[in-house]
Amino acid sequence: MHLIIGNQNYSSWSMRPWVAMTHFNIPFKTTKIELFTSLFTEQIRRYSSAKTVPVLITDHGTVTDSLSILETLADAHPQMWPSNAASKIMARNAVSRMHSGFFALRGEMPMNCRANQRLLDITLACRGDIDNIEALWAECMSTAAQAGHNQGYLLGEFSIADAFFAPVVVRLRGYKVVVNAATQAYMDTMLATPAVMSWITAGLEETTILQEDEAGYD
Repeated sequence: MHLIIGNQNYSSWSMRPWVAMTHFNIPFKTTKIELFTSLFTEQIRRYSSAKTVPVLITDHGTVTDSLSILETLADAHPQMWPSNAASKIMARNAVSRMHSGFFALRGEMPMNCRANQRLLDITLACRGDIDNIEALWAECMSTAAQAGHNQGYLLGEFSIADAFFAPVVVRLRGYKVVVNAATQAYMDTMLATPAVMSWITAGLEETTILQEDEAGYD
């Protein structure tokens, strides 16, 4: 399989399938297209009419959008979702909320592996998103505990839900957001996960710096 991604320092949506595929040892090759350059539109057209990253090229067709990619992969690799029925439902709920919500956090705290400074002017909407994410994570971990699968990740073992929230962990760490103890413990687990560490390292090694007025990379 062939995964097309954007800059690893900035592309949160690219991070999700890359981290999941790496963690679950799914073989793939990677092509990186630099965001917000004159060549991006021309290059992405070679792979997808959606004109966004990530894109996954498979033997059965081209998959666009992070959630679609991960759902497609889970068809062949069901271990990417929790095996417990209640935990799987909770994982899908959490992923859906991340996929379609938390816009204030995504707008005010753009993905940036190099970020290392507390934001002084977080809006009430952004703080509300953070509080809601912490509550959602706590609900996920409570569901996992009830199923006897409390292993440090959201629903027990690492799953698509963790891959989907990996960029949020990067944001909360980079912008030095004050979080509760349970959230910090989860973040520590994620930041020690080899696939997540590898993505962050690759992002830090990139030399491209996007200007603030180009910060639509989520």
